[in-house]
Amino acid sequence: MIPSVIYYSKTVTPWKESLKNLLSRVPDQFSWQGIESLQETPVSGLIIMHQSDLLAEDYPYIAARKVLILLDKWDFSLALKWIMQGVNDSAAYDDLTRIATWIVSEKARISWHNNNLAQQENILQTVLDAIPVPIFYKDEFHIYRGCNQAFSEFIGLPKESVVNHSVYDIAPKELADIYYQADQALLDSGGTQVYEAAVKNAQGEQFEIEFNKAVFFKENGDKAGQVGAMLDITERNRLMRQLDQASRTDPLTGVGNRREFNLAVSITLQKAQNAYGSTSLLTIDIDHFKSINDRFGHSCGDEALKFLVSCIHEAIPATGQVFRIGGEEFYVLLPKLDLAQAKQVAERVRQHIPEQVMTLKSEPVQMTVSIGVIQLASENMLEESFKRVDQALYEAKMTGRNRVCLAYYD
Repeated sequence: MIPSVIYYSKTVTPWKESLKNLLSRVPDQFSWQGIESLQETPVSGLIIMHQSDLLAEDYPYIAARKVLILLDKWDFSLALKWIMQGVNDSAAYDDLTRIATWIVSEKARISWHNNNLAQQENILQTVLDAIPVPIFYKDEFHIYRGCNQAFSEFIGLPKESVVNHSVYDIAPKELADIYYQADQALLDSGGTQVYEAAVKNAQGEQFEIEFNKAVFFKENGDKAGQVGAMLDITERNRLMRQLDQASRTDPLTGVGNRREFNLAVSITLQKAQNAYGSTSLLTIDIDHFKSINDRFGHSCGDEALKFLVSCIHEAIPATGQVFRIGGEEFYVLLPKLDLAQAKQVAERVRQHIPEQVMTLKSEPVQMTVSIGVIQLASENMLEESFKRVDQALYEAKMTGRNRVCLAYYD
């Protein structure tokens, strides 16, 4: 006969020999192993632990083990409180007969329970395994009590490494915390729950999962636990992000479009407001761009626009963001720069662009730009800011092009 292991905390040590003597009267064999934490014990292990030895990090594991909590003085209210935490039972610290009786009865209960439920569990497991979607169910203490083959295969763990385990036994702590909090919220509210979270399998691969869960109940109406199904939405979310990015990107030049600019300027101004900083904006328009299209064709005009974007990036700070607003007009958002600093950047862009020569149909081509500059005010004044910087750009155009003009508020 293979001995059953009894795990005990340090405060129980003085009673170990007396308990061994009591248990020698029964046919079952037991071995004893001291522990510092519940994390050292196997799922469903028989554990005798004094309440003072329980660590804060032990609490998520309590219901996944068969824990007898020893109290300095047994009290019904205190015992009930511990049972609500998920312990199997409680006893007074010096009530050796009660402790020994618990060990024997739990050993017998485990044997009976395993035999009686085997057939029912086999039927349920067959049904669950026929479903191709990962499914799991947990009790009211967040302990896995079952899962199907699809769940086991998805997370890369055999069922015996899942069933009767806490989520902290099978998932990294940073993810287990998310699942545990979601489980508790569902049990508190009842009903159903749908949310998205990352899942990492045993091989370290991470997926984006939509959890669909519901509470199930005991015959007396108390909450018994929850059942959940997992939908892998990794590919769907990837495609949605690609579509969203495409909707915010100019397909020709690869920089952000007006929609992206509207999002970026709002975020940038909020950060500037929180940090009491500045944000400036350049509006850039290519001088005589129509003549490039007329002379070389629209395909060469497209190449000129891409070349211009490259030149702008070379001349602005790394924190600057370029956006194509329409046609040959571009915005450059300059976080943390005031009007004087933005003017210096604008002059650098203006001087840099004609120094760069591109070739269109074997002919060298140089471009110049006109630039309007403004230091942005608050977000609710953006329309006024855009109006004034457009006026500054118009002034640059009307006064000879290839120049920088500043915009001011009244």
